Amino acid sequence: MRFFLFLISPLPLMPAKTAIRKLAAVLPIKLFTSYKVTLTNIQLSFSYLNETETLKLAKESYIESLCSLYETLYTLSRSPKAISKNILRVDNKYLFSEPLKADNGLILSGIHNRSVDMLLFWINSQTPTVGVYKPLKNRLLDIHVKKQREQLGSKIFTTSYKGVKELFKAISKNKVIIMASDQVPQDGMGEYVNFFGRKAYTTTLVPSLANKTSKPLVFIGLFSAEKNSLKISITKSPKEISAETMNLTMQKMISKNPKDYSWEYKRFKKPPTDLKNPY
Repeated sequence: MRFFLFLISPLPLMPAKTAIRKLAAVLPIKLFTSYKVTLTNIQLSFSYLNETETLKLAKESYIESLCSLYETLYTLSRSPKAISKNILRVDNKYLFSEPLKADNGLILSGIHNRSVDMLLFWINSQTPTVGVYKPLKNRLLDIHVKKQREQLGSKIFTTSYKGVKELFKAISKNKVIIMASDQVPQDGMGEYVNFFGRKAYTTTLVPSLANKTSKPLVFIGLFSAEKNSLKISITKSPKEISAETMNLTMQKMISKNPKDYSWEYKRFKKPPTDLKNPY
């Protein structure tokens, strides 16, 4: 599987992204379902933009999502050295390194900015983690991705009640746990709070674990940087941790460069009863 992923991502990362942007500029991306989801999310989240600005951001974001896919293929098929050279810097690294030195546990809340696997690669190269994920439909790819994410002593479990128990067990033993906080949780594992001004079904797991265990919480994401390179940005948690303040923190991170975010994900697919499904 690694060799196959290498074959479909043969170029180095920086020139590949340049080529993708040029190719996408002439593709009929407006016909793609994933672009339509991107456009819908941006219309909902940035209602203050005019039509020209909305279409421009949707197109830019979709193209960056294609680049992010290549980043993931690259990460899943390259050596640690090849991957690392594409990460230019880490902003606010002390928020991550100081809790590690204290060795008292750490909760990492990730956001779907660019390649999640590249972000996980960097995190796991610094410290073993315990996380949860949704298995991929393709069994061979799922096996490979799970193997890659469990390198260097890390462990991942499926997103389920069993997975939640494993996270709680790990943080209770002062380990580092990580999960994406911007995905729609299973029924009964979330609540409706604002996300970019719209009620979104949001996980309560991260704030619950942080409040119950009093472990430090930080937010982390992968962002574009100058000259086609990448950077990791880390943000401290609010003083009062809740699903609402968690969403607001993620919103502020995303708003710094909104085209980096994975808007093609149906974030608002479980609306409250008084709202229609926008998709």
